[in-house]
Amino acid sequence: MIRYQIFFLLFFSYETFSATCTTTSTTTWDCGTPGQNDDLIVNHNITITGDFTVNNGSITVNSPNTLTITGSLTFNNNSTVLVNNGASIQVNGNFLNKNNSGDVEIYGTLEIGGNFQNGTGSGQGAVIDVGGTGSISYGGTCSNPGTVTDDDGSYSDDCDNPVLPVELINFRVTATELGNLLQWETASETNNDFFQVLRSANTLEWEAIATVNGSGNSDSIIPYQYLDANPLPGRVFYRLKQVDFDGAFEYSYILSVVTGELPQFQVLSIYPNPSPGELKIAYVSNNEDPIQYEIKGLTGQSVQSGAFENRFGSNLKFLTLPQESGTYLLILRNRQKLVSSKILKLY
Repeated sequence: MIRYQIFFLLFFSYETFSATCTTTSTTTWDCGTPGQNDDLIVNHNITITGDFTVNNGSITVNSPNTLTITGSLTFNNNSTVLVNNGASIQVNGNFLNKNNSGDVEIYGTLEIGGNFQNGTGSGQGAVIDVGGTGSISYGGTCSNPGTVTDDDGSYSDDCDNPVLPVELINFRVTATELGNLLQWETASETNNDFFQVLRSANTLEWEAIATVNGSGNSDSIIPYQYLDANPLPGRVFYRLKQVDFDGAFEYSYILSVVTGELPQFQVLSIYPNPSPGELKIAYVSNNEDPIQYEIKGLTGQSVQSGAFENRFGSNLKFLTLPQESGTYLLILRNRQKLVSSKILKLY
């Protein structure tokens, strides 16, 4: 079972037993560290950082709560999901539904920032039931050789959901001493009038705190930013509302940050783990000291090392693992702190 903390992925082990994990607050599960074989019951707004896979387990989200996955979400081996009316799952990355068999039920909302892929894998294929006022939306591409029934929901099994008229990339938020800095880029824009920056303390009630003019039509990368100089205390959530010239609008995925001074060096996630070859390392830093990395084998021998250029605020780095499959120890350090994580290299 994969073992991780909500804000920092730590260890991988080969255990496969399952547990029932219920949220006890916006940051805590009663099982301590839920994994891919577990049954997750969401009774609070809670965030899982990085990619997450459900393998012969389940997710149930009860109203009025939101489960946010900052990476991609994958369902394997007859895993089930139930999103009740008034509840939601927010996936910032891609959603991949493999060989489920009719137990994916969406009565609330499933919001996907990246690609929607339904029906790959073996067995009976993938079936998603969208009922009542349920809906599925996605910001990337759609692949659906499986089945989606949309009795009263808003999704169609023909992959005809509209793609966002703005291709949003690199949307991020960083806590700084001056406030919370939101940065995003667009890879393309069509009839983009403006962005509204929305803020919330609970993901249920949102307020518009700024308007940033769009660029109309573009096929090149355009950067944007906004500084929330008076952020809410504690954990705060942000999203963008993109509005066309004709008044049509779409929402981005949701980001969150804890207001306050940045740590000297804090790793947020290391994913995917297990990895077929490349790791993504997300961290924040309040300085520009280089981050040294080293990969060691289980016997302690160093097999790879180097350094990342570092910038103040949020960072996302990519690291190619050694070619040989197996378990490695990844060590990250700067002058103030050392962090280590076990990594499984596949294939």
